[in-house]
Amino acid sequence: MKNVSESAIRSVYDSLLRSQAGFCACERCREDVVALALNNTKPHYVSGASGLGEVITGVNMSLDRMRAELTVIVLDAMRKVAANPRHAP
Repeated sequence: MKNVSESAIRSVYDSLLRSQAGFCACERCREDVVALALNNTKPHYVSGASGLGEVITGVNMSLDRMRAELTVIVLDAMRKVAANPRHAP
């Protein structure tokens, strides 16, 4: 079983990280952003190694509207993590 929202959020995070020069790119900050973003999105689970459900959900996740919504959610998570980082200085 796989939550395809997670891979979409990671993709959005990776593209946003390039434009957010001051944001810490350490693994802990990355995982904190992904966790916060996932907690603020509806999960989209698929089962099987590579079934039709995963393909359909993947296509839906690539739609501009969905990507825009995820961008807002990930940016908000990045702001929260930047304000309270949990990594060592």
